[in-house]
Amino acid sequence: MGKTVKVTIIINSQKVRCEGQCAPDWSAAEIFDVAEQRIKERFGDTVTLELSDLSGTGELNNYWLNRVKKENLNLPLLVVNDEVRIPGEFDIRQMLDAIEAEQEIYGTGI
Repeated sequence: MGKTVKVTIIINSQKVRCEGQCAPDWSAAEIFDVAEQRIKERFGDTVTLELSDLSGTGELNNYWLNRVKKENLNLPLLVVNDEVRIPGEFDIRQMLDAIEAEQEIYGTGI
């Protein structure tokens, strides 16, 4: 077994979301719980998932706020092993595909 894949969803809960059904609301606990369950079903314990809200404070939040501004990135961000994989709206299927690609390309996980 390879190293664990770290997946982070970066949001800013203070920003206005689109009015239509654009993508999952990652700040909603039930959506995040479903994503965790789907990851566990597909990848077991080889993947960790966390949510980071840029509306808070801290050094890591400052880093991502600056990077979002400098690179003109859209939120939410899907970050896999500290690399932005999807800037902007994404769904659970796209997240699972990005994790699988990470494992195939870099030999992480199972």
